[in-house]
Amino acid sequence: MRPFQLAALLLVLLGTGTARGQEDEELKLKTFNGGQRSLQALNPEISLTGDFYTNYIRSTDGREYFGGERSGAFMRVMGLHMQSNLDPFTLMKAAVELHDHGVEVGEAYATWTSVLPGVSLTAGKFRQRLGVVNRWHKHGLDQFDFPSMVTTPFGHHGLNQTGLSAGILLPPLWCDSLEMTVEVTNGSNEQLFAGDYFSVPVGLLHVANYWDLTDSTYLELGFSGMFGFNNRRGIAEDSSEGHEEQEAEHEQEHEHTGEVSGGTVNEDWRTTIVGGADLTLNWEPLNRSKYHYFTWRSEFLFVQKEMPGGDTLRWMGGYSYLEYKLNRSWIAGVRGDLVQPFELENEGRWDWQAVPYVTWWQSPWVRLRLEYDYHVPDAGLEDHRVLLQLTFAAGPHKHERY
Repeated sequence: MRPFQLAALLLVLLGTGTARGQEDEELKLKTFNGGQRSLQALNPEISLTGDFYTNYIRSTDGREYFGGERSGAFMRVMGLHMQSNLDPFTLMKAAVELHDHGVEVGEAYATWTSVLPGVSLTAGKFRQRLGVVNRWHKHGLDQFDFPSMVTTPFGHHGLNQTGLSAGILLPPLWCDSLEMTVEVTNGSNEQLFAGDYFSVPVGLLHVANYWDLTDSTYLELGFSGMFGFNNRRGIAEDSSEGHEEQEAEHEQEHEHTGEVSGGTVNEDWRTTIVGGADLTLNWEPLNRSKYHYFTWRSEFLFVQKEMPGGDTLRWMGGYSYLEYKLNRSWIAGVRGDLVQPFELENEGRWDWQAVPYVTWWQSPWVRLRLEYDYHVPDAGLEDHRVLLQLTFAAGPHKHERY
């Protein structure tokens, strides 16, 4: 056989083998897999946080209790935190709080991360961006509880309402980063607004200015403002039954400006104005932030609330704290609170509190904190509190602040 004939034969054989291989591949049985048993991949990420503490209270008259608080061991909250990327555009978060007295929805909201370039939109129930720490959950605070600047005007849980929030990244005109938050929510906070009787929304504006001072240090300066109404509209005359303070206000309003129509009461418009500022200075050395950092944070708040009868309540309060990370596990800090009583006749009256504390991180999931609170009210007895707090987190979110 000649060489060119041998080459031609080899090409024919190779072509036949390739064709047979392709036919064999086509003849193989196809396997169809159902995804019914993989639907758990659609479930949200779930974390469980626990917040327990024991405290000892000692007042100057020798009592081991003060107000509604007593010495002992308590479960403050068990938190069920859920998070899920619903689709490429929307993130959902929810926090369900389990207390001894029941179950409460702490937050539940959806965030659209790219409505427009540099603009995100949040809808649902959320802790509002008034200053810095009001946005945080209690288990994520640097101290055991919120400063008195938050709890005195807003109540024990701070400012947490339902509505819309828009985060807008502005051009950095005079700083390295400039962000504005605009929120429109209901007025369900009963200390500042109409409580359950709201019908007109409340507006909030927060502007955060951020500077990189060095490679390891940043400064953030924020300004906040709120405007809303605290009068009640369209209330049945017997709706305040069983609420003595609200009933007294209700009757006083009748005497001065109240309107009664068809069995309902429409109080005249009364405004609430809130203004505040916050400052954070943070130092974290490059490549050593796990072992050392220093934070100085301060906030100031002013409230003007029109009251029934034409009176105006003016209130001020603030706090400042320093915190230093000693090594990978230990953090020490001290906070000072200074607030006026939330009452009409509060000029020249101040409540203050000193809060030194030390925190030990056993791991990113387990934390212990020892804290001492020395509280001196304008009226009443001084009290001393020693707290030992245990917080833990099971799941992917660890101790997220919000």
